Amino acid sequence: MKNFFATLALLVLGIWLGALVFFVPVAQAAFSALRPLFPDQAAGTHAAGLVVSQAIGSLHSLGIACGIIFLLLTLILSRFIHWHSYTLQALLVLAMLVLTAYSQFSLIPRMNTARESVGGVVDAVPVTNPGRQIFDKLHDQSTHIESAVLICGLVAFFFAGRPQKPRRLL
Repeated sequence: MKNFFATLALLVLGIWLGALVFFVPVAQAAFSALRPLFPDQAAGTHAAGLVVSQAIGSLHSLGIACGIIFLLLTLILSRFIHWHSYTLQALLVLAMLVLTAYSQFSLIPRMNTARESVGGVVDAVPVTNPGRQIFDKLHDQSTHIESAVLICGLVAFFFAGRPQKPRRLL
């Protein structure tokens, strides 16, 4: 039973990591493919940004679900293995979950508000525009948060492959 739950936990974490890694080429492809389709570079960037925004929303929903499932499986596993075997990866996944939720429910809505404040097309306004500056700052934060989530996930996945100490029964 322990191996079943440990395998499920690893699978859930792997699905989240796979989606995070796959997001990078999806975002790059959106910008590469959509920009040339528009006569105005700013409109092409805006269209690509809309695609990426939808994709990141789906990625965050998947990540939140995977994070919750992983933590529930870790709770179940705590009955079978010593707490030192899973605490670090559970804390890393908890950090991933908190960062993802922060990005989805705080950062992205503020980015959307900043985008709307400049008329919707961020690249159409000068870099000195206050709304664009806010958007660019939030976008940078979003990128750093997604990178931190990926790094935490890779470290958690690495530790998930370690041998687990069975829990001693008294």
